[in-house]
Amino acid sequence: MVPVSGTVTLDGEPMPDGIIYFKTIAEGSVDQMDIKDGKFAGKVEVGDRRVEVCRYGLGPPIKMGNGEIPNKIETLPARYNQESELKATVTERGANEFTFEVKSK
Repeated sequence: MVPVSGTVTLDGEPMPDGIIYFKTIAEGSVDQMDIKDGKFAGKVEVGDRRVEVCRYGLGPPIKMGNGEIPNKIETLPARYNQESELKATVTERGANEFTFEVKSK
């Protein structure tokens, strides 16, 4: 595990909040960090990683029995998360600073 950091913009502005995932799909490895005010920092495994950026909002509540539970829904297009083509090469020695630009539409 090595330190990584970076920025995420949403429509050209720092993304207020969200989650960024660094994934190695073949191995099932997932490292995640919170995005706050467009910045993230943490530790991830070395290697070529697929990056997913998520930002959740509240959808209609889910009815369960007589009650309801909150329903988190993804607010960014799938091209930044489930169908992401964003990539990062994380190295043992290097800055490992990344910038990702996402658009809400």
